[in-house]
Amino acid sequence: MKTPPCFEDQQTKPIIRQICEEHNIDLDLLKDLCEEVNSHAGSGRRFGLPENIDAILDRFVKRTKEV
Repeated sequence: MKTPPCFEDQQTKPIIRQICEEHNIDLDLLKDLCEEVNSHAGSGRRFGLPENIDAILDRFVKRTKEV
């Protein structure tokens, strides 16, 4: 999957990081979810999107339990 440009842009990257810190949002989780939604953008179909989001959330929960 391709990372959305806002996560690579030198001006928006620190803003996203700050917002995540302020609202206790995991940056990697947000990035993974945005990548998944972005990969379905423009396709006109959402087939598989809910399942893929569930898988991302499951990996996140597993990752946080390991720490």
